[in-house]
Amino acid sequence: MYKKILAAVDGSPLSMKAAKQAMDLAKHHQAKLTVVYVIDQRVFFFPHEVQILAPENPYFTVLEELRKQAEKIITKLDKEADKLDLKFEARILEGVVVDVLKETVEKEKFDLLVIGAYGKTGETRGIIGSTALALAHAVPSSILIVR
Repeated sequence: MYKKILAAVDGSPLSMKAAKQAMDLAKHHQAKLTVVYVIDQRVFFFPHEVQILAPENPYFTVLEELRKQAEKIITKLDKEADKLDLKFEARILEGVVVDVLKETVEKEKFDLLVIGAYGKTGETRGIIGSTALALAHAVPSSILIVR
């Protein structure tokens, strides 16, 4: 049924649960699995004319830390995938999360997008987060929202 599955992670417990379900589905359907971590650039929104982007600028330090965090999460998922004897493609992307995921699903024609109901910012609310809700309305493929 599924040939190409995209799982989005942000390191939150629910996104890791979603990634595990995506792995199980990929194994069951013998589908290609791609896991993405999107560094949300809205965190860095500032007027460019005011901010000087010199190498010592804190922007670059924070961005590098976020990349390291993303790599740790991908490594952790790789260990989980090894237990299932499953390989996946991993990507660390940057941009507005909803836009990047929508574009990736459309451009590469993924059959299924798997995401957590909420990420790091919504862990305490217990409702479907704004990212999951926006993606449910935006992507042309099926979407699995994991609670």
